[in-house]
Amino acid sequence: MRVAVHATELETARAAVEEGADILVHSVIDKPVDDAFVKLLKDRHIILCPTLVVFERYGRTFSHQLNLTPEEKQWGNPEVIATLDVTKIPQDKLPDRIKNALAKPDEALDRIRKTYDVALPNLKKLEDAGVTIAAGTDAGNIGTIHGPALFREFQLMKEAGLTPMQILQCATANAAKLLGGDTGAHIGSVSNGNFADLVILRSDPLRDIKNASDIDSVVKNGVLYPAQELLTGTY
Repeated sequence: MRVAVHATELETARAAVEEGADILVHSVIDKPVDDAFVKLLKDRHIILCPTLVVFERYGRTFSHQLNLTPEEKQWGNPEVIATLDVTKIPQDKLPDRIKNALAKPDEALDRIRKTYDVALPNLKKLEDAGVTIAAGTDAGNIGTIHGPALFREFQLMKEAGLTPMQILQCATANAAKLLGGDTGAHIGSVSNGNFADLVILRSDPLRDIKNASDIDSVVKNGVLYPAQELLTGTY
């Protein structure tokens, strides 16, 4: 059985891998990763899913500073997005955690900045060392929207210093490795015998990873679906 462990502290992540974990979910955010940790992940063929986007969304939601991307606003579930306005919660039902964040919004942003000051360089070091990184968002957490939150994840991976090609590999071939099994063996690349599942873009994501959301159409099992038809339900 493959095991994925949620670990945001270096020693927690190290212990998890030493005890046999296959996948690390989230990023190490308490301190820089050391060379011994990097070697451990490489030697054990560990896959890391950094879910960078999730770290900013709690603090921004609770302090009423959520800045959803255009993709999230356009493609996110509007009912879910509507629940994220904490100012609509009655005062007598407002948790202390949210009261404190609303009272001191700058502190919430400062905590996010400090998290990324550690998490982004850690991701770059692991990528440069050849550790397998799989793109993911941990969507379903507060403020992290299923589906289009992936494009914010791409932005943060870019800020970490990953190239567009590396980011695309994280979201395709490496993500297939994380999924594993028979399905994982038939996705993630354009190859004979693989599922004919593709996203067709209007502009080149290798020039700028933001172009990954410039979607023209989707191919599913060899059938072409124009993006606009999928959005309007006219296919």
